[in-house]
Amino acid sequence: MEQKKYEITDIAHPKYPWLHRIRALIPVNEQVSAGDLGGYVQSEDNLSQKDSCWIHDHAICCEDAVVHKDGRIFDGAVARDSAVVGGDARMFDRTCADGNCCIRNGEIKDDARVAGTAIVASDTGGLSPLIAGNSRIYGNVCGWYVVKDVVLPGENYRNPTQDLFILENGKRTVLVKERKLKPPEQIRKERAVQGNLER
Repeated sequence: MEQKKYEITDIAHPKYPWLHRIRALIPVNEQVSAGDLGGYVQSEDNLSQKDSCWIHDHAICCEDAVVHKDGRIFDGAVARDSAVVGGDARMFDRTCADGNCCIRNGEIKDDARVAGTAIVASDTGGLSPLIAGNSRIYGNVCGWYVVKDVVLPGENYRNPTQDLFILENGKRTVLVKERKLKPPEQIRKERAVQGNLER
């Protein structure tokens, strides 16, 4: 039988006594050693016993929500209903994930809420969104975004570029990544050879 990475303790949440703290049984990731206490769960279904996912501090994962893969929730963040926090997603501060949302990647902080059937994910190049402030996310945000706004159900924001898209208080801004022209590989090799000959 495979070693469990955590156990549910008898330490009840002071406000929600049906939730209990977790304790690591083995080293879980670079921040969690064996014996460390974590946040609160309702059952083992809320936090995967596999991979490096974890619930830190006073964070809560309850009802049918789940934290898995390398997902991590910190501070007073809450995942509830059927929310999924996975990939390398991070939730901080007083954030909330609820409904049937899926946070696959990115960082959620401040008082942001991801809800409904929202999806927060990285693009194919691995660039992930930052959802902050009092954002309310009900649609999809994928790629390199900073969002401090409302994304309504059915809205899809996908950024397949390396430029940073910013949605804040109804305004849209783009920070363009500067890219210098580079000579083709063959020309670089020819220059290197010529440079060696001139020495």
